[in-house]
Amino acid sequence: MRDKKFHSKSNIISKNIKKYRTMIGYNQEQLCTKLDLFRLNLYHSDIYLIEHNKRLVRDYEVLAFWKVFNNSFFISSFCTNIVNCE
Repeated sequence: MRDKKFHSKSNIISKNIKKYRTMIGYNQEQLCTKLDLFRLNLYHSDIYLIEHNKRLVRDYEVLAFWKVFNNSFFISSFCTNIVNCE
């Protein structure tokens, strides 16, 4: 099976996940607990892999992150990353 990457990255929102997680003062475990409220079961190791561009982020996971962060800037930063291919 071929790796799915965009400009050699597994995901393009990794920087934003870590940025918003730390901005609201959550550690990876706390973020997992909040995501679980939206029925997304991730472990802190999954968050680590996402933040370090080693794991693919699914569309429904992006939605759950957006709900947890409750921040339109998260999506605008995500779109900026797509345009700039950061």
